[in-house]
Amino acid sequence: MLSRLRRRPVPDVVKAVTLEPGERRRAWGVTTLGDAVVATDLGLHLPRSGRIDWHEVERATWKRPVLGISKVAPVDGTGARWQLEVTEEADLADVVRSAVTASVAWTNHVRLQPSGGVRLVGRRRPGQDALDWQLVFDVGTDPDDPQTRAQAEALLADARRTIG
Repeated sequence: MLSRLRRRPVPDVVKAVTLEPGERRRAWGVTTLGDAVVATDLGLHLPRSGRIDWHEVERATWKRPVLGISKVAPVDGTGARWQLEVTEEADLADVVRSAVTASVAWTNHVRLQPSGGVRLVGRRRPGQDALDWQLVFDVGTDPDDPQTRAQAEALLADARRTIG
C-alpha cells in the first residue's frame, strides 16, 4: 500500500508518447535502451512499433525484468513478438495482464476434420458492444485450405449467432 502512496514520477520519455484524444495512461515502463512502454485503456504503446490494441495481444508474459508480448496471427504463436527488458516500471505487468485477460470474452478450441484444430476467440474492444472474433489455427493446420477454412468459418458463424 505504501508504494501506491509514493508514486514514481513519470519520466519525460513516457510523457513524450503520443496518445489519442481521450486515451489514458494506466501504467508505464522504461526499457534498458531508454524507450518508453506505455499501457493505456486502449492498448500497449511499444517502442518503434506504435500501439497494439488489447484485442490484438495474443499473449503477454512477465519474467522480471522482461516483458514478452505476442501479437495475434492466423496461426498460433506466429505473430510478431517483442521481448522488452524493463529497468523501471509502474504497475506495467499487472495492468498488461489484466487488460489482455479482460479483452477475452469467449474462447473455444475445436478439432477439425480430418485433422488440425482452431481456436475461436471473441474479444472485447473498448467502446464497442459487439465482440471482435478471431480464428487462430493450430500449428500444422493450413488456414488457406478450403475445407479447413470452410469448417472454421461455419464454427465462427455459429459462435457469432450464439454468443454475439
